[in-house]
Amino acid sequence: MPAQSGSLPGPSTTGRYTYRAKVPARSQTVAKGERAKLTHALATHRQLLSHASSAIRTLTAARNEMIAQALEDGLTLATISAVTGENIRAVRTIGLAYDDLHPSGLTRGAHVDGLRAKSEQLKAAERHRDRIVNQREALIVTALRTQACDDLELASLTGLTPEHIRRSTRGIARSA
Repeated sequence: MPAQSGSLPGPSTTGRYTYRAKVPARSQTVAKGERAKLTHALATHRQLLSHASSAIRTLTAARNEMIAQALEDGLTLATISAVTGENIRAVRTIGLAYDDLHPSGLTRGAHVDGLRAKSEQLKAAERHRDRIVNQREALIVTALRTQACDDLELASLTGLTPEHIRRSTRGIARSA
């Protein structure tokens, strides 16, 4: 009975080259443990980022309503712009978006204090989100360097597109 190609460890019966190099041995338990830690961390960061983005949307909506109410109560665009850090055009646009407000009777100082506090909360939430994004980027780089995940797995775990992963990690040395 003739030997089938690839079934015998010896030379190929067809005369073709057979690749016989051994794959470098890596401890499977270490690789699996490392991969599990990275995937868990990426999933956690995806959830944290979702919560941070939700908090930013909520704070932005509350601040925008406060801006509109302050405009309705007679605060100037320049004052609101100085307190919130938004440009005058953005403040005007926000004020025009709320057309069904009535004067609240709050003092100028109460509006300024409320806007300042809400703007600080919003800035803190944005800094928190930026830290989460930076940590996620570091996890992505680690996952690629250690080959714990490929681009598609990372895209799935982070909620980003594979193209975004490739673009953001272009030039990063990946271990062979």
